[in-house]
Parts: sequence; structure tokens; C-alpha cells
Amino acid sequence: MPTNQYGIPTTLADNAGHHVLVLWLDAFPAAVDSQIWNWLREDYTEFTTRNTKIIIVTRQSTSANQRFSNRFEFFFDVLSDPDDQLITELKSQLSGTTIPEFCLINPAGRVVKWSLGRPLKAELEGVLSYLDSRRLIGDQVPDVDVFELTAQAPQIIRSETLFSSHKVVLFGVPGAYTPACSAEHLPGFLDHYEDLRGRGADSVICIAVNDPFVMDAWGQAQEVQGRIRMVADGDGSFTRAMGLTLDLGVFGLGKRSKRYAMIVDDGVIRHFNVEAGPFVGSSSASDMLTLL
Repeated sequence: MPTNQYGIPTTLADNAGHHVLVLWLDAFPAAVDSQIWNWLREDYTEFTTRNTKIIIVTRQSTSANQRFSNRFEFFFDVLSDPDDQLITELKSQLSGTTIPEFCLINPAGRVVKWSLGRPLKAELEGVLSYLDSRRLIGDQVPDVDVFELTAQAPQIIRSETLFSSHKVVLFGVPGAYTPACSAEHLPGFLDHYEDLRGRGADSVICIAVNDPFVMDAWGQAQEVQGRIRMVADGDGSFTRAMGLTLDLGVFGLGKRSKRYAMIVDDGVIRHFNVEAGPFVGSSSASDMLTLL
């Protein structure tokens, strides 16, 4: 059984009821490569206030782990797991990776997120943004009114009907015509549309806190040609229900949406990536394609 740096036998079940962020460390970092570990120590409360515990797992001895823990003054467990017992336990729940840099386990003990090859600090900041949302992986999407332009007239759609009985890839953007959204985010989903469909997505939806006329005009300008549905969250009801409201008043945009993407299967969120900043990273079409 894995033991922590104090020699106490510890299992994942000991943390039931919490999210658990598990980080694998093959070798201890050099003195010049300590930024991420200092950040984890300094920002540990950012995770604990979100009901999330941190565990570092190594193949090193208990005494070596204790020296590592003392070096960075960690408040969390550093487990010795030389036989890879923990990764064996979790491996069946991982896809597209063997031993990731991290994985996030939900309070029910299910792996819901794992690293996708980006810088670790950026990925963990994305985990914090995900944990801030009101809906998490395994939850139902909220059922509220959204809008789509049909025959030059706004059509009210219950969001539940967008997701019922099929698999949907949805990406949310801060606003139509904004730079990263127009230059990278929406074009990326257009470029990968056929691939997403080939992996099982029944539809691809773009949503933003804009009116349906603006969303339709943006779709025409991007030549979505019926491939991507341009859905308007006119008053932000869907965004608020998801817990993804972003105040961009300083840029003259008002209350908008964080940038994110998710895979929804028959109304249930299966994968959900929220960006920590304004740029396109884990919410990209290529990342959604990997997760399908």
C-alpha cells in the first residue's frame, strides 16, 4: 500500500467526498525547476476552498519524499508508490495517455480530467476554472431558453432540446467577432468539423452572450454553412446557470461568458474544459477531438 512522507499508509479512498488532484512525479525537480511546486504550495488554499485535495505520487522512498516535502514545505501528502499501484488502479479510466502528469478524481472516485500535454501550471489553472463552475462533469446541462435565427426570425429553443438523445460538442466564446474567437476558436471547429462528426459528435454548437442576429451574421462571415449551429445566449441565462459569467466591462463588452468547451451526451456533461484566461487552449477543437 502507498505510504505518505510520514510513513502512514494512504489510499485514494481516504479522500472520498473530495475532488482529489493527483500529480505523478518521476524524478524530483532540480533547484532551477521549482516554479510549479512553489506555486502549488503558495496556492494550495485555492484548491482546498474548492473542496479539492492534492496528492503527489512518486516511485521514491518514503524518506526521499519527506525530504522533498520539507524542501517545499508542502501541506499535502507525497505518496511513495514504487509498484505503480495507484496508476494501475486509475489507468482504466484514462484515455489517450499512459501516465499523465496529473488527473482529477471527483468526490465519487471517478477520474474526470487529466493532463493533455500543456505546461502543467496552465493546465492546473484550467482545473481551478473548471472547479469554479456550477456544473461539473457528470451533471445535467441547465435547461433554459436560448435563441437561434431561423428564416430571419429568432427562434426560442430550450437548451435541453439541443442536447437530448444525441452527442454534442459545444464551445462557448466571450463574444462574436472578438479577435481570438474569430481568428482561432470558431475556425478551429470548422477545420475539425468532419473529424468531430467522424468521432461520434452528432452536432457542433457555438454559443455566446450575443443576440441571435449577431450570432447568425458572425456565422455567415465565417462561412459555417450549416455545419456549426450558432446559438445565442441573449441574456446570459445559460452562461449564468453554468457558472461561467465573465465581466468584461473594462473592455466595453459587459457580462459575457468564459471561454470553454464541453462534450455532452444525452444531456449529461462528459468532458468540460474551461479556460483560465482569454486564449484558446484546452477548449480547442483538437482537444475535444482527443476526448471524443
